[in-house]
Amino acid sequence: MACCVCHSPLSRPESIQKGIGPICEAKETARSARESQDKRDDTVTRLPFDPETMNVLCERGPGDFDCRFNIPQAIKLHSPTGMEWGYGGSGPADFALNILFHFTGDREFAERYHQEFKGQFVAGLPESGGRIPGATIKAWIDLRGGRFA
Repeated sequence: MACCVCHSPLSRPESIQKGIGPICEAKETARSARESQDKRDDTVTRLPFDPETMNVLCERGPGDFDCRFNIPQAIKLHSPTGMEWGYGGSGPADFALNILFHFTGDREFAERYHQEFKGQFVAGLPESGGRIPGATIKAWIDLRGGRFA
């Protein structure tokens, strides 16, 4: 039997059962993850950022990938599917990371403190979305010696 992607002979029983070799399977998995991220990137709606209040906003729209934010995702570190909120996973970690980076412009600071910030502010946001007051974020950053961009 041959791999359905590259047509090389398959020798491992698990590869024969799947009809695909391990290298092609890994490539297909990575391609699928990239396409999922591209689909999400194409559907993210940007909410307006108010430079006066500096409130961070997120909301969930009707579609599967319809998460809306008022800050961009400048850094992708944890989540292959993008920023999220409302639980303690990788998507909320990336949201927290990008909030801190947005406010400070300091990637090192953002990476050092984003998990703590996630636990205090992002993980507890309602599933439908919410607001983190800009003044609260600034005070939190200030307590940790951060500087604002």
